[in-house]
Amino acid sequence: MKESAAPVLETERLWLKPPEHKDFPPYAAMWALPEVTREISGKPLSEEEAWTRFLRNAGLWPVLGYGYWHVFERDGGAFVGQVGFADFRRALTPPLTGMPEIGWVIAPDHHGKGYASEAARAAVQWGDENFSVDHMCCIIGVNNAPSIRIAEKCGFSFVVKADYHASAINIYRRPVAI
Repeated sequence: MKESAAPVLETERLWLKPPEHKDFPPYAAMWALPEVTREISGKPLSEEEAWTRFLRNAGLWPVLGYGYWHVFERDGGAFVGQVGFADFRRALTPPLTGMPEIGWVIAPDHHGKGYASEAARAAVQWGDENFSVDHMCCIIGVNNAPSIRIAEKCGFSFVVKADYHASAINIYRRPVAI
């Protein structure tokens, strides 16, 4: 399954749209916050690092046929964060290569509104309708209870604890089209 551009998804309160250049300022501002990166990389991103991540994520769609969406409130259009899939070829056991890996990041001023769950459910539904693989997966820091709850709400089940870049993570999997 390959597409050249991300489709636009709509939920009750959100728009999931392909990345656009104009989205970079709020994207970079989000990734510069310690509370955003605490459970991901452990350090806020510089503008250069955020730009590299931004371009990498935008490039997923034409290469893999899936990738990340930028998430916006339907009411007012505020940038909320990102959600989507990747294959980052992480050096993990068990390997995740070839299995779409979902991830989500919501800006702190939008926490507690259920946006991460709503966006993740929309992405998972899209994956169920479009993936030709058996499973999708996610990795979550062992202490990231909010993201673990979101993964479980979306039907992901714990597989194994692993070490990734000197951090303890949990690997979760979910059958496609359950």
